[in-house]
Amino acid sequence: MIPKHIKLLFCIPFIIIMGYTVYLLTKYSSIPDIIPIHGYGGKNDGFGSKLFLFAPIVLNLIILVFIWLIIRKPDKIRFTFEVKEEDKAKTYAQYQLVLIILAIFVTLIMSPLSFSDVVFK
Repeated sequence: MIPKHIKLLFCIPFIIIMGYTVYLLTKYSSIPDIIPIHGYGGKNDGFGSKLFLFAPIVLNLIILVFIWLIIRKPDKIRFTFEVKEEDKAKTYAQYQLVLIILAIFVTLIMSPLSFSDVVFK
């Protein structure tokens, strides 16, 4: 059973993604049809359709699904230490909280940085 506060906290990344998606959709018509596509190092690697702006959102959702699968079944995590039976619930809750913090961090970093030079101009 997943604690209610874990479920509520896991909603935060989805709210952030929805906010960025709504913002992108409001600005979508003013974005040029062909946009620069960047790789590592901030250099322009080519040009592509503005549909590529939705790729980070989809990728972020896929990452969140994987994190949710781990949160949902914390007993499948292979710990590097032995978990005592009386400490299992506390240990699982701590790992679930860490995974939620990771999910929020990934969402905050991925969404705005992925299309900041095109959408936020």
